[in-house]
Amino acid sequence: MKNKIFQLLLLLVMGLFLQPLLAQDASTEPRATKGGIIILQFKNIPSEDVNNVNGDYPVSREDGTISVPYLSGRVRVVGMTARQVENTLRSQYLAQQIYSDPIIMANVGPKGEVAVDTRFIQVAGYVREKRNLPYREGVTLIQALIDCGDITDFGSRKIQVTRGNVTRTYDYFSARDRAIKLLPNDSVFVPRRPAFEGRPDKIGP
Repeated sequence: MKNKIFQLLLLLVMGLFLQPLLAQDASTEPRATKGGIIILQFKNIPSEDVNNVNGDYPVSREDGTISVPYLSGRVRVVGMTARQVENTLRSQYLAQQIYSDPIIMANVGPKGEVAVDTRFIQVAGYVREKRNLPYREGVTLIQALIDCGDITDFGSRKIQVTRGNVTRTYDYFSARDRAIKLLPNDSVFVPRRPAFEGRPDKIGP
């Protein structure tokens, strides 16, 4: 009986200690601010629309909204993380029947520019859980994908990694490509798997 009481007290103390730390970690992700900027990148939409929707969107200093092409009305984003912005815009495009399955990647920056000290890796597309992963030194492509639940059955083996303005494609089933090191602000995107794309039985070189 005494052991059970001790264990309960220990769990309670640990919970009280860990809760502020977890809350602090959750609050470190940048959020949209009035007068800030949001950079949007769209995928899985008609090619003729890409240049019209990709780009920088200033957040209104008055009401914390942005105006995005083809949507009727402005969208309030102030206080949102990049992931929340992505989900909100996707819902709007679906609700207004503009796009059937848009994939949106957002980068949130304060005071009119993207924060240079933001240390996250964006993972989107056909993964089990789209996330902005806190960057850790030495993280590899496969580790980032696994942190997001790995690619889905609909995910392509051709993984796109964008660094700055350069996008390179890596093979999920290549040991060398899996081991590439990611850097802060890299974007990892898993496209939809083409119907003819196969799955090898084992990992290659």
